[in-house]
Amino acid sequence: MQRQTTISKPTLVVASVALAAAAVTWLVYKPSQTQQSSQDANTSQTQPAPTAPAEQASTEDNELRPQSPAERAQISKAQPVIQPISRPAAPAVAQAPAITGPEPSAYTRQLVSGLTNLDFSRGPITKEQAEQWKQSLQTLTAQGAAGIPAIREFLEKNQEMNFGALSGGDQLGQSSLRSAMINALGQIGGPEATAAMLNTLQSTTLPSEIAQLAQALEQQAPGQYRQETMTAIQEILGMAGKGQLTGYDVGPLFKVLQNYGDPAAASVLNQLPPDWKYYATMSLAGLQGGAGIPSLVQEAADPAGGGKRDFAFQMLAQTAGQNPEATAALLEQARLNQIPDSAWRKIATGLAGDQYVIGAPPADATANPGSLPGLKTYHIQSGNQNFYSLPVGADGQISQRLDLINQLLSATSNPQAVAALQGARDILTGKVPGK
Repeated sequence: MQRQTTISKPTLVVASVALAAAAVTWLVYKPSQTQQSSQDANTSQTQPAPTAPAEQASTEDNELRPQSPAERAQISKAQPVIQPISRPAAPAVAQAPAITGPEPSAYTRQLVSGLTNLDFSRGPITKEQAEQWKQSLQTLTAQGAAGIPAIREFLEKNQEMNFGALSGGDQLGQSSLRSAMINALGQIGGPEATAAMLNTLQSTTLPSEIAQLAQALEQQAPGQYRQETMTAIQEILGMAGKGQLTGYDVGPLFKVLQNYGDPAAASVLNQLPPDWKYYATMSLAGLQGGAGIPSLVQEAADPAGGGKRDFAFQMLAQTAGQNPEATAALLEQARLNQIPDSAWRKIATGLAGDQYVIGAPPADATANPGSLPGLKTYHIQSGNQNFYSLPVGADGQISQRLDLINQLLSATSNPQAVAALQGARDILTGKVPGK
């Protein structure tokens, strides 16, 4: 049985032609029919706009090609209206507690209405409009539990507006309308707010919203709602794997799993299809407490792993500076001569080169690329994977990385390994203060 979305009347005033030559309006959630590509390919487009055709990867272990500055500049901006789709109803055991609170008061409904009825007919959002909007949000939040029914009512209408796509929207201090309401629930706190967030978690299909709700629920009740969050993540990844969420970036879900860092998160990552090779492998490397290291070792030891195997070695090297288990695994594979020639260059990159991070780079780096020297961004068409990299910094466990390089050089006589490791050592030595 499908949880259906609610059709609601437009509540926003029609925008000017400056807003992407389109009327800014509320749209009902609807499914997309376009299927995702099954090949890894780098393109210069990002969600939610469909990606343009790009050069296809000829092999699985094709070298990652970072986007050029021109490609980054041409990335399509997100649309003002975000259109998730319905999702299967959550199992009965995971249902949120029944909400028996009162109906919204006329006053709190008026406050919510004021937040949703942004007037764009006179052009971009002004400073005065933004200040008034933020004051209204603060007033709604100050109502405490009395404001929750109105917030819940709004969230159940499945309406969303991406402020980042609106001229002057950055002045509102929130990324989107639903995000603002969820933040208000988190600030109000209490069982009613928790129940409203949990119900939203079980119905939304927005990966970024699930990540936000997961964080808010963890703050309200640490560990208590992880199973519900894991269920939501698996449902959304299942839909994405079937091509039902084309254009949506599921990267925020992987970051939630990475932050959980427990065996359950590692189990979910291990069961994913190869569409998210990069997301899954990076997440395993980043799991707190080294929970993903055994899985990475297994990937790296698989002779049939191809490019996934080499990337697993790279991620082991990237995390080795702060993870003794990763260090031990690399040394053991080197002593057993189980590291293929193609992987040694990847290991050198993981130790001394680009360090990969899921998601978009910091906002200030996007506006001013020179603020982060060496920044590279990547888009993989398969799975709509988006991530970036930065060079190892002076504080990036340089001494630990150099120690590991020396140990690896002692453990192998492979000429490919020696050349790659010596090059990595030269790079890191140049980053040691005073050198």
